[in-house]
Amino acid sequence: MSNVARSFRTWAVALMVAISLAGCAVIPTHGPVGKSESVPGNSSPVNIDFRQSAPTKGASPTSIIEGFIAAGTGVADDFQVARQYLTLGTATSWRADQRTLVYDGALDITKAGESDDGDLYTVSLDVTSTVDADGIRTPTGANTTQAVSFALIMVDGEWRISSAPDGIMLQVANFAALYSSYSLYFYDPAFTYAVPDVRWFSGKAATTATSLVRAVLHGPAPYLRGAVASAFPDGMQLSRDSVPVNSGVAQVDLTPDLLLGASVQARQQMQAQLMLTLRNLNTVTSVTLRADTRSVDMGGQSQGPPSAVVNNLVPDRQIAIRSGDLVRFEGGQATPIDGVPSMAKYGATAPAMSWTKNEYAFLNADHSQLLTVAAGRAEQLAASAPNLTAPSFSPFDWIWTAAGDRSGDVLVVKPDPGPSGALEPPVVLRVQWLIGRTVTSLRVSRDGSRVLVVSEQNGSSTVHVAGILRTDGVAKGLTDPIVIPATTNPSVAVWLDGTAVAAARSGSGSVPVEVLDLRADPVQLTALDDVQGLSAGNGPTQIFAQTGQGLYARQGNGWVLADKDITAAAFAG
Repeated sequence: MSNVARSFRTWAVALMVAISLAGCAVIPTHGPVGKSESVPGNSSPVNIDFRQSAPTKGASPTSIIEGFIAAGTGVADDFQVARQYLTLGTATSWRADQRTLVYDGALDITKAGESDDGDLYTVSLDVTSTVDADGIRTPTGANTTQAVSFALIMVDGEWRISSAPDGIMLQVANFAALYSSYSLYFYDPAFTYAVPDVRWFSGKAATTATSLVRAVLHGPAPYLRGAVASAFPDGMQLSRDSVPVNSGVAQVDLTPDLLLGASVQARQQMQAQLMLTLRNLNTVTSVTLRADTRSVDMGGQSQGPPSAVVNNLVPDRQIAIRSGDLVRFEGGQATPIDGVPSMAKYGATAPAMSWTKNEYAFLNADHSQLLTVAAGRAEQLAASAPNLTAPSFSPFDWIWTAAGDRSGDVLVVKPDPGPSGALEPPVVLRVQWLIGRTVTSLRVSRDGSRVLVVSEQNGSSTVHVAGILRTDGVAKGLTDPIVIPATTNPSVAVWLDGTAVAAARSGSGSVPVEVLDLRADPVQLTALDDVQGLSAGNGPTQIFAQTGQGLYARQGNGWVLADKDITAAAFAG
């Protein structure tokens, strides 16, 4: 089965489950720290009564293996039925929470031989994704078959599993029903923005609170390591392996020495980080930190650090091109930018604007030059390279673009002129995983800690998200990325919020715009003719698509013409 079919099957199952359930919890749209974030999807595990079947008398080895795998839905009672398929020693040592293999289709079970451990069997699974012990979900490529080994022996005349891999195996439908996505939160290195780190967990709300806190203490996902910061020092652990929630208060007992040795400000940042994470659960309204069982000084509100910004919101206006001029587009109207002359002589395209200053950037007609301009200041050449991607401002006002020549070069420019009045040379990052790929789109996240990259190789495109590595505030590289599965072979993508993006394939013909999310499977919107680019405000309802006929805005399930004369548009960032 193809990835496209898998994605839609999983999405359809999840949708049917969601529709059929009443009373599902909803993630709060506001909290005590930073700005609010609206998070779609389930906020707590779906409460479905899965019934597992115990082993039957005289069952064959194949039936025992099939029954054990089917009993992997026994999250609610710690897999008590699944353990009945195991020998006593294996039932004690088997750790169900170490890994989840999500598979599609039927199991293929074959006998592989014999050993001192018993009769050996191999189970082949068409795996669509894996989830590790920290809730990190990794989609697999098309037609990914994974072999899992079991050993069985006779116990009192009945076959039992004497060797089994840690973890469980779930069909895609059962995974959609049992697992929910959650955003852990870390900080950018300056502790200004909260950066989401999506994880997947199953279980009841009480155990999920423990899983979320434990995952935060273990640190960010590999693709964010070095790009984000945590308020928790290395080695910090739960002193008791549970996080009870009583009357909305989550009690978190931590390693005493490390917590007592931290400053009051650091403790407040720890508390805020956990509150941002635990607000995924509608049962948590506050967090209490304790050194083992002892209270600690958390200071007063006046002593606290500024709240981290969650889901940094872009202003309502866009920068756009009309008849070669840079214009502001707001409220359906395009107006000139005071103090900025016409850029028609460059064939200006792909405009961008800064978050905090009246700084602008654009490409020339053949995308070989990146130029910057500001009100009252003449345009300046900032960088040159073949087939540059549309520029993107970080919240810290550095400008990012990538060369489309398969060199792997990403260029980062500081737009402020130095004392001489000239711009500093761009910082050039040679990104190893982009070498040999044609980069068609690069956008910095609204928390400034990640980049969204679309690149192509052999006619197939991939949507990546990578962390930004910095030294003293200057970009030094990108982390190894994760992939956001897409179904439309996109060439351009833009951020919608902290975890969702819009993507499309530019070019002639009718193509759907697709909403991709780290928390869900792709969803296609109504197709448009001749899509040339995308821009996005705050959330999936504020998507704009540039076409050969003008700029279109999403309206319900369709599109409405916003301006027929604009040839490119972009929000801040």
